Amino acid sequence: MTERIRGLTLWRPWGWAIFHGGKDVENRGARFPAPPVGSWLAIHNGLKWDEDNAAAMAEEFKLVVPPEGEHPAGTIIGVARVEAVTRGTPYRESRWYMGDTGLWLTEATPIRPVACRGAQGLWTLREDVLAQVREEWQRAKAEASR
Repeated sequence: MTERIRGLTLWRPWGWAIFHGGKDVENRGARFPAPPVGSWLAIHNGLKWDEDNAAAMAEEFKLVVPPEGEHPAGTIIGVARVEAVTRGTPYRESRWYMGDTGLWLTEATPIRPVACRGAQGLWTLREDVLAQVREEWQRAKAEASR
């Protein structure tokens, strides 16, 4: 597996919502340098917990958001493909779309958490972390196909 994978750090529990809550778009500011369509993102749980939005997800979308302790901080928790990038207009209908730059995601696959340090914007995974992510991703895809 030689797919290029870039890291994207999100406040917790936004990453969880991608893999377990149906969140199909990651919203970014207007100046965000978008990744190429078709590229892969390793979704990284940052250190910050967003309590207000965890409560909003539960209230508005009726999601059962696990408590903060069940969202491992400082870890990559899954991989998703960038299906489209939009600026100001939606790619399709989504309750998650909030304007500016939308990174529309598909093939979201949760993996066992891989510890690593994140960064702002898109970032390059260290080679040892990339190898672990690829291994966990392959394992997760094999399990899903059973």
